[in-house]
Amino acid sequence: MSNKNDTINEEIAKLIQQGDSDQVEFRHHTGGPNLLSKIISSFANAEGGKLIIGVNEKGKILGCKKDSVMETFTKAKEKLIPCPTMTIEFIELENKLVAIISIEKNAKIVASSLGVFKRTDQADEMMVTEEIMSKELTAATDDEFKETVAVMAKQIAQLTISLEESVKRYNDKNKLSRKILEWIACGIIGIILSMIIHL
Repeated sequence: MSNKNDTINEEIAKLIQQGDSDQVEFRHHTGGPNLLSKIISSFANAEGGKLIIGVNEKGKILGCKKDSVMETFTKAKEKLIPCPTMTIEFIELENKLVAIISIEKNAKIVASSLGVFKRTDQADEMMVTEEIMSKELTAATDDEFKETVAVMAKQIAQLTISLEESVKRYNDKNKLSRKILEWIACGIIGIILSMIIHL
């Protein structure tokens, strides 16, 4: 058992040295259930990956509180539709506790409470309409379900186009205005996708 733990610790230590990537993110804290659900969904909508909590972006090990992380993790899972396959484990590095959330790639779109995102390079990026439609239709197997998804996807497309136009109009305005519009767009798309997934 000790050898297994040593191996895991070595693997995580190497990941920390390599820094953030498209499949690894470091955070010194969870950021709360909403933000955590967004990060998890972004990995699930891309290639999967690991979220390491208790390590800052410069690779410094700060540690985390197990109870607090578990509570946030449990709440974040409830905000994911559908909830992807993932595991959480805690290891000790430099005498400090670090949480590792391993998220698997999901066949269907995973919507978070903040909208629909995917992991790109070292950031969480809002998914564009074409990707959402393509992924949902590819994941659908039943013909009737495909038709339903196609109708809903068109509604998403119409909604997103109008929202994207609004974002463009605010392009020269302050960053806060643009960010608010982006969150509104993600939230509405997330709600619609939640309806699709539960059909």
